[in-house]
Amino acid sequence: MLYGMRGQLFWDGNKRTSIIVANKILISEGKGILTVKDQYLNEFNKLLTEFYDTNNGQKLENFLYENCIYGIEK
Repeated sequence: MLYGMRGQLFWDGNKRTSIIVANKILISEGKGILTVKDQYLNEFNKLLTEFYDTNNGQKLENFLYENCIYGIEK
């Protein structure tokens, strides 16, 4: 997902497309879904900008795992 966002593979919609692809993979593997809730948007955008500038996505990956991936409850 982060590769697609930073790589700017498309003219427009790189974040949206990358999140859709990530969710397809997560759902098909039974791992849940990824969504950035409104309360986390500012932090997500800050970390994403840092990732764009440095190509170091560790902080962003940790943030996503801790706050943005929701499992399927049975």
